[in-house]
Amino acid sequence: MSDTDQQTPERRRRVKDLLTLHLPLVIVVAFCAFATVIEFQRAQEGVSRAWVYTFQWPIIGLFAVVVWNRYRKHGNLTRWFTDRIRARIAAMEPEETADEARAEKPIDPDEAAWRDYVDDLRRREEHPRESPDPRP
Repeated sequence: MSDTDQQTPERRRRVKDLLTLHLPLVIVVAFCAFATVIEFQRAQEGVSRAWVYTFQWPIIGLFAVVVWNRYRKHGNLTRWFTDRIRARIAAMEPEETADEARAEKPIDPDEAAWRDYVDDLRRREEHPRESPDPRP
């Protein structure tokens, strides 16, 4: 394998970055600079609304630079965000459910009797004819 074969994937990546990242950034920033100059000239001519656009276009240009930097550092934004969320989820320990916490805690005999009583009451409310009449 020659050196050119090993550099080909790297060169392809650089060409792809040039066409998909750097060139669009240059075009957007150039357009924003051009629009800023035009709006500043309009504002100098007395169009008061143009002052808003004079400040809007540089902000749009800065936003484009922020998005470009994010793509340059992390590649696909969705993949970066998904990987970050998955890492945070994997770091979390599963919380105990109420049944597991109850199973680990020793049950007091009085509490067990109370739970049995409450379960019996619930059964009686659900099926009133099946429960025996407590009166003699």
